[in-house]
Amino acid sequence: MIFEIIKSEGISHNSYFLGSGSEAAVVDPRRDVDVYLELAEMHGVSIRYIFETHRNEDYTIGSAELARHVDAEILHGSALDFRYGTPVREGDTFSLGSLELEVLETPGHTYESISIAVRDTSISDECLMIFVGDVLFAGETGRVDFFGPEKIPETAGLLYDSIHEKILPLGDHVVVCPAHGAGSVCGAEIRDMDTTTAGYERLTNPYLQMGRDEFIEYKKSERLYTPPTSGGWRRTTSGE
Repeated sequence: MIFEIIKSEGISHNSYFLGSGSEAAVVDPRRDVDVYLELAEMHGVSIRYIFETHRNEDYTIGSAELARHVDAEILHGSALDFRYGTPVREGDTFSLGSLELEVLETPGHTYESISIAVRDTSISDECLMIFVGDVLFAGETGRVDFFGPEKIPETAGLLYDSIHEKILPLGDHVVVCPAHGAGSVCGAEIRDMDTTTAGYERLTNPYLQMGRDEFIEYKKSERLYTPPTSGGWRRTTSGE
């Protein structure tokens, strides 16, 4: 199996290159796509799939640019009209050599957010790793404020359910691959860890210790940085 993390400094963005046999997939590519083309050449594989885990607010995704250079299908969640690519839904599966990639619909951060569960069928039917986009981070959870304060109870509930009903039940051993690391505006307290595991987050992530109602109430009071052009503000809680 080929597994590469591509970091974009400044915005703390992580994209991923995953391959098996003669084929590869890229998850959440950045706009300067030469790095993926170079990895494909280095490993002797063809890029077959390009996954977008969610719409992005902090950078321009490179899916369309990458697809101009390779014969690959762009795949994204079905709850938003992207006007390009192919919508995917819960349970859709894709093969890369011995790897099976399964789509999980994990809304909350955005309505169309998806996660990609990976199994190496030559070894086990158990999930090996999951690409979670901005649903879950090391020590953090995704922000849910993009649709206005009146929508936060709904989006926070969706996020809680996505984490507790879709990701954590895959098993404590599962490697969690988030789309951002420490320093991202997508979370004020993301740990400086490239990847984490479902079990480690279940034990140490303070937001996963909350019940559903408590989590929603916390998200209602959560404040995260937004660009100065829209009146930048930092995370606080009520009364701060």
